[in-house]
Amino acid sequence: MGHVRSDRGFTLIEVMMVVALIAVLAAIAIPNFVSQTSRTKSDTEVMEIFAELRIRQEQYKFENGAYLGTTNDESQLYPATPAVQERDLLGGLPAAWQNLRYRGRGTARCSYGVIRGDGDDDSNIGAKGTAFGYTAPLTDWYYILAWCNMDGDSGTDGYYFTDSVNTAIRKQNPGK
Repeated sequence: MGHVRSDRGFTLIEVMMVVALIAVLAAIAIPNFVSQTSRTKSDTEVMEIFAELRIRQEQYKFENGAYLGTTNDESQLYPATPAVQERDLLGGLPAAWQNLRYRGRGTARCSYGVIRGDGDDDSNIGAKGTAFGYTAPLTDWYYILAWCNMDGDSGTDGYYFTDSVNTAIRKQNPGK
């Protein structure tokens, strides 16, 4: 009796089709994964620093009778430009940050600023504050702005916003 030979295995074309399908799926999934990772990193950092700055603002107001602004200009945030990699935030803090007694996390990827104003005076509200729909309340106020560039490109940047009245964190292009 002779054995019948059966062909087993996959042809080269079948293997190439599977590899091509895996490559297409990876090309779709990897950018989404990286974007979500960047968003999580920036969200976590911003939440921590905003919480610390809120505490410092209330302490400063209790001791001095008014909130403290770290800048009057939304384009003058600290550090000067956001970075993809974490960098030292406590080395060489500007005077306003020292006066606020900021002692939060030692590194940051985003840039931050606190803009303040007197009750019912909206003259310090910048373009980003306006874009987030902020209007000056009747009492002294502040808002905190974070500028992030998590993907390292010069295109769309992410912004985060919170204020003395509404402590919810509002986002614009998070993770960018």
